[in-house]
Amino acid sequence: MFDRRLRAILVMFGLAMAAILTRLVQLQVVQGSYYRERAERSLLLKPHALPFVRGSILDRTGLVLVSDEPCWDLCLDYDAIAFDADDDSESLNRLRRRWKSHFPEAADPESFRTAMHDALATMWVELAGTFSTEKAPLTPEQLRDHAREIHERIQRIREAVAERRGFDSPVAEERQPHAIIPALDGSGQIVARERLSEYPWLHIEPASRRAYHPYAAAMAHVLGRTGRVDAEAVAHDPNPDDPFVRYLADEDIGITGVEAAAESQLRGRRGREARDRSGNLVEDIIEAQHGGNVTITINAELQHRLYDLLGETVEGEPYSAGGAIVVLDVASREVLALVSYPSYDPAHFNEDYSQLRDDTVHLPLWFRAIASRYPPGSTIKPLTCLAGLMSGKITTETRVDCRGYLFPEHRDRWRCWEIHGEGVRMAHGPVNVTEALMGSCNIFMYTVGGELGVQYLTGVYDMVGIGRHSGIELGEDNEGINPWPSWLVNEKGTPVTAGHARNFAIGQGELALTPVQVANLMATYADGYYQPVTILRGGEAKPRWRLPVSSEQWLAVRKGIYGVVNEPAGTAYRYAHFLDPDYVLCGKTGSATAYPWPTAYRVPYVDADGMPGEAIVPAGARDYAIERFKFDYPGATPIEDEIEIASRWPEEPPPDSERHSHAWFGGYLQRKSVTGGADFSQTPRVAFALLVEFGGSGGRTTGPLAMEVSSTLLDVLGRDLRAGGVAVERGSR
Repeated sequence: MFDRRLRAILVMFGLAMAAILTRLVQLQVVQGSYYRERAERSLLLKPHALPFVRGSILDRTGLVLVSDEPCWDLCLDYDAIAFDADDDSESLNRLRRRWKSHFPEAADPESFRTAMHDALATMWVELAGTFSTEKAPLTPEQLRDHAREIHERIQRIREAVAERRGFDSPVAEERQPHAIIPALDGSGQIVARERLSEYPWLHIEPASRRAYHPYAAAMAHVLGRTGRVDAEAVAHDPNPDDPFVRYLADEDIGITGVEAAAESQLRGRRGREARDRSGNLVEDIIEAQHGGNVTITINAELQHRLYDLLGETVEGEPYSAGGAIVVLDVASREVLALVSYPSYDPAHFNEDYSQLRDDTVHLPLWFRAIASRYPPGSTIKPLTCLAGLMSGKITTETRVDCRGYLFPEHRDRWRCWEIHGEGVRMAHGPVNVTEALMGSCNIFMYTVGGELGVQYLTGVYDMVGIGRHSGIELGEDNEGINPWPSWLVNEKGTPVTAGHARNFAIGQGELALTPVQVANLMATYADGYYQPVTILRGGEAKPRWRLPVSSEQWLAVRKGIYGVVNEPAGTAYRYAHFLDPDYVLCGKTGSATAYPWPTAYRVPYVDADGMPGEAIVPAGARDYAIERFKFDYPGATPIEDEIEIASRWPEEPPPDSERHSHAWFGGYLQRKSVTGGADFSQTPRVAFALLVEFGGSGGRTTGPLAMEVSSTLLDVLGRDLRAGGVAVERGSR
């Protein structure tokens, strides 16, 4: 009985063993190649992100101004960056696990540490020698500094992510290589592969870079720049949990201009692929979604030509540092040109940055057309007259007697304007609205401003957007200053007086507008409506409202603006009388008192050894001078109470005056009537503003430029403009 049971058990074990052996033969012999392949496929490489192409920026005619073009980045593993930056032990251990076979003689951690340091030091020298050029020299120290900046930036990103998550942990950027030398062309990446193959922590990665049309140099401020993602971008990432969209440290983000304003449209979605070590796909590829194109309202040819015209004028003035031209479509308030001079070549921004930054006289990085604010001078006078007419304090027939001064007992104060170079003050005699505008009479404006007061004047200024952002979608847009009574008290600590109103009535004092605001003011004079401006195509229509001004009142003001340029008594007749078979130029000159600005600061300091010193720091503002000093002099402590301005621009007053002034011209092209005058029944198609910093007389400096701008507008936009204006309903003008 027992033997029978034992034999049964042995038979069962034998059958089980036979089944196992049969299965082993099947797995290892019959299906061995299949399962070996499956095992290999399970050894996956990290999923690889597929980059997207950033969208292009086009002008209103479809001309591509900025686009992505393929290139290659020479990247360094982050562990090598972290180890080289601070001798990080964790990074060292990861490097040793990955690359100990590269250093067979380094048997223990300390010898590997030494070998790795030596290899990285040699690598920096070879990189500098390989990629340094005469135009863009590189040193090993510069490359190491760049790597340290990457390390610091990623640590700040880690801190920002930790704050958002509520706990600290490594971020994705610590597990990927980072660009040490970006944007290599085809030959450059081949050289890198050939010469640097001995460093397994270096990689050539496909990338893209922004490529620019030649016209882009005239609109660098408009187009803007991209830069590497930083901790702030990560902290405010709108899609932090989306692995295909969230910002990564080696990606670019728009930081100024249209690149920033249209970031969400220009940016695409990354794709992803996963492969095994044999290069086989192990899951379906998720294709990258490229960014969308963005069209702006600017005409690139017009922008380019106006930039050259403005440059000729600025360079011809002994004190001028720069200027701006803004052209608007009156009906839509689309920006047709947004010129800031000087500009820079965006294709070489990184190479030229130090020079651009240190030019504190011409300020080529400053977006003058929308970011700089200036007293508007006499360009505000039509609005002063409109305010008086709206209030009922004056009518179109009201006359004010200009004797050259406002108060007989104070003839040296509140005077009319000075005839350029002669020291003689104008005395216009009795003038009405039209004549006061034609002759730019200060006394008329002082009188109206004093009657209205600051509260009423600033209320009317608010109606046309003064003191508010212009509506343009760019982040640099400055709202200017509308000096409400409350603003004067809170910001200046001064009681409100009639003198403030008089100053504001002639465009002086604390009142300040940007060139784009002045251009929009001209468009409002042209058609009677206020509407915010726009530069990005495809957005929602912006609100538009009509000023409460009667047709008779508008006619009086517009005849004055017409007379400035087209009547012999007009202030710009000598300089801007424009001859064209179809159009007349209507406009207003302006000369706004300007004060020299700082260009450098003297910074006393104590160095790390306690020794005193002094540095001259190029800067346009005290706070920036301190920031720049701390960057240039690490370890030194500035004596902030003793910092003072070292130099200004302009360095001296003009020979014919005690003060400098900015030169303005604001205007529009009005269709001619059959008699040769202005046809006020037609709405002008374009309006513009010109500014020449420290240009002196508005008529003398910007008048001739206004004629050239008008000719250029008709030349570039001629087909549309020559077709004629748009008839408007009686009373709306």
